[in-house]
Amino acid sequence: MTELELFYLSQLFRTYTVGLCLGVSTLVLTFYYFVVAKGHTEPAEKRLLHVAYNVLRIGMVLVVCSEITILIYNYHVHNFIYWTDNPELLIRVTIFSVILINALLMQYHKISMWLGPVFAGGSWYAYFFFAVWVETESTYSALLIGYLGWLGVFGLFLALLRTLLTRKSTPSDNAQLQTAGA
Repeated sequence: MTELELFYLSQLFRTYTVGLCLGVSTLVLTFYYFVVAKGHTEPAEKRLLHVAYNVLRIGMVLVVCSEITILIYNYHVHNFIYWTDNPELLIRVTIFSVILINALLMQYHKISMWLGPVFAGGSWYAYFFFAVWVETESTYSALLIGYLGWLGVFGLFLALLRTLLTRKSTPSDNAQLQTAGA
């Protein structure tokens, strides 16, 4: 197998593993806000969430494996240059560290359930972006500011979503809905 084939294979593996994690994270976020809107969790729903979390953990191990294969390839081809002059690698390591720390904090209930999903969902979307669009021609500080800005926007979106889903309807709201439909 040629070096180029190995490179494309490692990139494809990384894209699939990060896509798996992003998809499962999106499923968990959606399901979490479904439960928030409903107001309670059934035992079957808890079991489903535990299965999804286990799939996410497996995906995280696969992401680490995929990053290691890319690092090995790039070290073989580019030697130390890949390590020292690659802000995309540094931002991916930073974002994955945030994902890992957030997962541990959420598992042991050390972070609030309004902030944890912001770090989880926002970081997986950002990680996917940096895993797919490899070359950004930017500095680490600019990428970090963009990532933090993205987390702010994502957090605002989730706060608005939570507010809309947990809003209690009043009898006058229901009367207006019934009147409008009649």
